Amino acid sequence: MSVLDDVLRDSLPCRTVREDKLRGRLNHSYLVLTEDDAVRAKLCKMIAKAALCPQGGCGKCGVCEKIDDGAYVALTVEEGEKLTVEDVERLVGDTFFTGFDGDVKAYVVTNMQGMNERAQNKFLKTLEEPVSDIVFVLGAPSPQAVLGTIASRCKKLAFEGFSREQLSDILQEETPWGAARDGLDRDEVIDRAAACAFGSYSRAKMLVSDGDFARLFALVADILLKLTDSKKLDEQLARLSPYKNDVSAVLDMTETVLELLLDGGEAFGAIKQLRSTFDTASVVNSLGLVAAAKRKIERNCNAQSALDSLFLGILEVKYLCRR
Repeated sequence: MSVLDDVLRDSLPCRTVREDKLRGRLNHSYLVLTEDDAVRAKLCKMIAKAALCPQGGCGKCGVCEKIDDGAYVALTVEEGEKLTVEDVERLVGDTFFTGFDGDVKAYVVTNMQGMNERAQNKFLKTLEEPVSDIVFVLGAPSPQAVLGTIASRCKKLAFEGFSREQLSDILQEETPWGAARDGLDRDEVIDRAAACAFGSYSRAKMLVSDGDFARLFALVADILLKLTDSKKLDEQLARLSPYKNDVSAVLDMTETVLELLLDGGEAFGAIKQLRSTFDTASVVNSLGLVAAAKRKIERNCNAQSALDSLFLGILEVKYLCRR
């Protein structure tokens, strides 16, 4: 199994279903909640394994292997972006054919948000009149993505996201390039992506392969580090000239770097250096200045002026808060 699979198998949603199975109390329907589409699809399948596998989702037995191959007769996976009334009618009709040597039969619908209200109402009737030996594993970004009458009939399994350490381990396994790229150390690129993903696997995967993100992060962090003298302010801001038409990206990145200074996780590279030049008060005040700069941009104020004022303000609060 991959590191990602191991982490998901040990997650609270999977542990909950294994415990339900062990106690003979499998719920008729589970609602898996996470905004990360890629994780939701994998986690729903993991939960199906936990419900069907004699060992609660070992990942090695014939049942788990067949689930991975999509060949296990007691599992129906619906992964389309949209599920029509006809799709639901077909699924509901199939639930009446449950005789598979006494096995529990699982149905996995990873994108409940892809069902319109009419289709969900059709599906609701099956949940209201459950067939024995059937487990529904339903996935959605949030409870609000499904009808309240459906959510109320499911045991909710919320996945809260990954820790920085977990994301870093996953990226170490899944990131194929060599030891360095764009002059940056591979481990630092991975640590940076894991830290800036704030628990999201899909965002971490995107960031680790985004060269523009890596370059802008390094640039903003270095400017904040060297922001020590108003006489050198123009020189530092000139380094942002490639982004003069995308000031919003600079503001977002500045906010991200500052938020990492408040994060309790282990510091890496530029963040470790920056923590020695910013205290908590200066970070909090600087984040307030970023928010103010964003409001100026929204009101169509001059972008360059907003950027100049922001970094001058950050320079001032660094000085005032460290006096």
